[in-house]
Amino acid sequence: MELRESLRNRRAAIIDRWANLALTVYTEDFTRRLKQEKDRFQNPVGHMTRNSLEEVLDGLIAGRPAADLTGSLDGIVHIRAVQELSPSRALEFIFLLKRAVREALGDEAGADLSDLDAAIDRLALAAFDLYVQCKEKVHELRRNEIRRNASGLLERMQRVTAAKHGEPVGNRQNVKGGREA
Repeated sequence: MELRESLRNRRAAIIDRWANLALTVYTEDFTRRLKQEKDRFQNPVGHMTRNSLEEVLDGLIAGRPAADLTGSLDGIVHIRAVQELSPSRALEFIFLLKRAVREALGDEAGADLSDLDAAIDRLALAAFDLYVQCKEKVHELRRNEIRRNASGLLERMQRVTAAKHGEPVGNRQNVKGGREA
């Protein structure tokens, strides 16, 4: 039997096993909740994880290149990029697909899986690029928030200083050296 056909026949088992493995990065209680709660609004992490894994597996079975599957990875990678996970823990779920496939296929796994393994490795590299982009965006957002907070704090300090010296607040120098109206 051809590998793709075997993967299609065992799709549900592969997805279930892969989802269970992918959720091991979370605490036992949180993982249990993610598995039990089926409502996408009550369980957005579980819902996004399951959908992403299904789309990725379907894409791999169809022979789509890794670059075409980054959209399917986007949700799960974004979620993991904002969590306090190391990059290796955040992205290990991709490599766990190899294990899920072998466990689901059982004796059929004796087939040559080197092409599938290579596709999964390419997918992991694409996911890493996506993860780095997400982390850069998170850091940019944090940097901008710190700047806004610092600017607001500086402005409040200037107002307090102006008030202490009896200066009208509207006539003080602003941070960039111009006059405030």
